This record gives sequence, structure tokens and C-alpha cells, in this order.
Amino acid sequence: MRAAYVGTLTPGSTSLMRAERLRELTPEMSWVWVDTDSVLIKSERFWQSAAYRLKAGQAVRNLNSMVDQQIGTEPYDLVWVDKAIFLKPSTVERLRSLSRRIVHFTPDTAFANGRSRHFDKTLGQYDLLVTTKSFDVPEYLRLAGRDTVHLTTQGYDSDVHFPRSPEIDRRDEVVFVGLAEPDRENCLATLMEHGITVRLAGRDWDGFVRRWGRKNHLIYEGDGMFGASYAEALSRSWIGLGLLSKRFGELHTTRTFEIPACGAILATERNADTDRFFDEDEALFFSGYSELASRVLELFSAPTRDACRELAGKGRQRVTQDGRNNSNILSAVLADPRLCLGTSA
Repeated sequence: MRAAYVGTLTPGSTSLMRAERLRELTPEMSWVWVDTDSVLIKSERFWQSAAYRLKAGQAVRNLNSMVDQQIGTEPYDLVWVDKAIFLKPSTVERLRSLSRRIVHFTPDTAFANGRSRHFDKTLGQYDLLVTTKSFDVPEYLRLAGRDTVHLTTQGYDSDVHFPRSPEIDRRDEVVFVGLAEPDRENCLATLMEHGITVRLAGRDWDGFVRRWGRKNHLIYEGDGMFGASYAEALSRSWIGLGLLSKRFGELHTTRTFEIPACGAILATERNADTDRFFDEDEALFFSGYSELASRVLELFSAPTRDACRELAGKGRQRVTQDGRNNSNILSAVLADPRLCLGTSA
């Protein structure tokens, strides 16, 4: 059997983690990997910007040409497309024509920031549309014109997200890795104003770092912290922030499971998803940033770290018992009866 994975294959990316798990789960399949990010990385900054803002320009044209060339002409039993925001309708139609089954997966919202007119036009081409965003489902159904939606959760990678350090080596600090947003800046500023050390990595934090970088409570690790280095940072810290984007109605994210999987305490807002995933003794819930700071200080001011150890341990136990890893999530997608991968065409 032949299969193709079309998506970002940059080391440390969640997309590459999914590709690796899919290959492990389907030993009967011979996989062709097509790295869509390779074209964007090589493009001039102007064309990169045009691609992300407008889904147009030279980089997008080159990306589609590359996919068309590397996919070849031989038929496939399965084509898996990860985040098809740059794939033009003609490219998806060709993938459809070559494949017995075609799947689209994205861990992101498809219809808020970064919405793609190309993707909107191609939803009907897919046999299965996999989303982690429950609030996106009605729009998927409207644009696809039929029920091809598979709703799942975000997940962690068992080979990457696991505790590295003994508990005695964990630091009294809070870790956050992600894009800068005003609400996230408010959260980190509140923590530091209470004397709590924050270890931070991610893009667009330049202004925040200039304001806070000379103070003792901010450790900035740069634009990115991915893969094993991200898991290492969580493994050496007691608390990880599972902050949700306020640009759209996000209810959980990959951090929701990656943080406890690494043996750190998940600090998260309470909502319909997080309430379902964790009990009170399995995560550090908060409704405001002052409350979060108070709870962190209470944990760190205790003479021992027994409370931290218990909270972190129960959080990790919950995500492992509930099977929130990529292998389980992707196995459920492959087993969806709408794919019928075990039968001949």
C-alpha cells in the first residue's frame, strides 16, 4: 500500500511528530513525505509574508508546484494533508484524483486567524476532516456539504513529552512557550510583579522583553523552543502555563497535554474542555491572573515540594490513562469507518 504525507516536516514541529507516528502505525504502507515548509523557508521574507497574510504570491506558487512534482503520478491508498492553507484547489483536486482516500488534519482553528480561501474551496474534496476545535464543526459541515468531520483533541508525543529530570532538580518557576498576545503579556507581568520567575520562549515578545528583561524574574529563551528542548524546559520546572489564545474561542491546546506529560503542573483556565480533561487535584485551575499568582506563591512558599509533586503526578497520570498521546489519537482517525482503509477499492 502507498501513502503520502503533505505537511510541515521541520524538526520539532507537531506536524513531523504526526508524520512519524502515522508511519509507525501503518507498517503495511510505504510513505512519501512532502515537506511544504521547505519552500517557505527558502523564500524571501516578502514572499513569506505574502503567503501567510494573503495565501498568495511566489512562495505559494512554488509550494504548489513542488507538491505537484513530488507527489508523482502513481496512485495512493491514502493521502494525509496537514494544514492545507496554502494548497490551491487544483493541487488538492490532483491529490484527490490520485488517492483512494484523502484526509485533512489541523490542530488549529480553520476559520479564524489565518483563514484560507484555498482551504474553504477544497473541504468537499476530503473523505475526512480532522479538527480539534469543537466550535469549528458547524463551518466544516457547511462548507463540506456532508458529514466528514472527525472531532478529536490535541495531543502529546510519547517519544518527546516525558519527564527528563528527577523531581529534586525542578526549578521554582513558571514556563510559557508560545506567541505573544496582550492577554498573555498581562498574565506573565502579573506573575513577575508577585516575584515569580517566568521562563519564556516564542515570537513577537520583543517589546515585552525590553520592558522586563532587566528585571530578575524573566528568563527569555528566544524566538522558539521546540521538540526535546521544550520538553526539557518543562521537565526542569514545576509549572507550565497552558494559556489559551484570546483571538478566538480556544478551549484547549497542545500545551494542555504536553505540560503534564512532561511531569510539570499544568496551570490552566477553567472551561468546558479543561473541566472535562482534569479534576481539581490534577491541574492548577485559575479564573484570574492574581489568583494564579497567589496559588503559585502558595506552592513555592511551602517548606517542601510535596504538594507540587502530588499535583504534577496526578496530572501526568490522567493524560496517560486517558490516552491523550498522538498514537492513540491518530489510531482513532485511521480506524474511522468513513476511511475503510482495510478494504480494497
